[in-house]
Amino acid sequence: MKKLVFFIVFIALALIPIAQEIQHETGVVNIEVPVRVYKGDNFVDNLTIDDFEVYEEGILQNIEAVYFIRKTQIERVEKLEMERSVSVPKLTRHFLFLFELTEYLPQIKEALDEFFLNVIKPEDSLTVVTPLKTYNLKDEAFSLLPGDKIAELLNKKIRKDIITGSAEYNSLLRDLRSSLTGEVRMMILRQLRDYKYVDEEKLLQMAKYLAGLEGQKHIFLFYQKEGIPIPKDMDISNKAELMRSIDFDENKIREAFSDSSISVNFLYITKENRTAFDLSNPRSRRNTEIFDQSNSFFGAFKKMAQVTGGITDSSANIAASFQRAAISSENYYLLYYTPKNYQADGKFKTIKVKVKGQNYRVTHRAGYIAD
Repeated sequence: MKKLVFFIVFIALALIPIAQEIQHETGVVNIEVPVRVYKGDNFVDNLTIDDFEVYEEGILQNIEAVYFIRKTQIERVEKLEMERSVSVPKLTRHFLFLFELTEYLPQIKEALDEFFLNVIKPEDSLTVVTPLKTYNLKDEAFSLLPGDKIAELLNKKIRKDIITGSAEYNSLLRDLRSSLTGEVRMMILRQLRDYKYVDEEKLLQMAKYLAGLEGQKHIFLFYQKEGIPIPKDMDISNKAELMRSIDFDENKIREAFSDSSISVNFLYITKENRTAFDLSNPRSRRNTEIFDQSNSFFGAFKKMAQVTGGITDSSANIAASFQRAAISSENYYLLYYTPKNYQADGKFKTIKVKVKGQNYRVTHRAGYIAD
């Protein structure tokens, strides 16, 4: 059966020649750390270079420069006096939308309208990955069409792809509502369990491809809660078999994305697929419970968002969830430091950023690979 494979497009994209290498591959000059600081839900925008502390592997580092960025503009910059120069930040933004949904949700149009009205700029890039296809927004699109028209056309393509791509999945859900033997029902449940999976190699290829792009990289992963109806009296061993396990090295994936300085925003859509439920049948509701297949993926991608400086947002409203994530990506500080006693040993070096004397919430990438 067909499976919805995460990020399959990057098999091809990873083959594109990469002209720009991340800094520490050609000899460390300085390490760039995008940082966001919050007091409650409010972004703190008045910090200076003296307010920050950066630790690598637990050792306090010397911060050489701090830039404060709004959207694609440098509002403030502070540098220490030094002989060598600090890298000039690349502020071009690359947005990647990944839709892992089993039904089209009307709020997708609202999210796209918000994005094209208030977020994306002509110098930015956008790639959209649906269950069927990949769409790349070209630079000339803005000169040919207004943003609202682009949003309208893209929404139509996303809607068509989600409906077509999830047809088999929804058909299996409908089959569960039929009078089936236990063996047939279990076969269908196994198919639903295996319908989506995450390929470790494709994830690593995606991180490698994005690492070669100059500027800031933001992934928005739209993932819909996967609830499937199962009989309440199902044998406990069969329930255990349906438990989905993550089949990739979570630490390896997290380190690759953090090293590539990619901000992953995990948008968990709690609105369950309506095809799974037969609300018109009270007997069905009494004899059925909803088995959530999303738990293992939720934990893995929540952690990925955390270690890359992105956010996790859970909501039934995909537009509201996206808006919160988009706003969080707009403002940030760029901190630069040169690691003390740097060695290109191929190991992952952890980074911790603090604000002196404050109990603020600070988000940033977890580290980099010293290669």
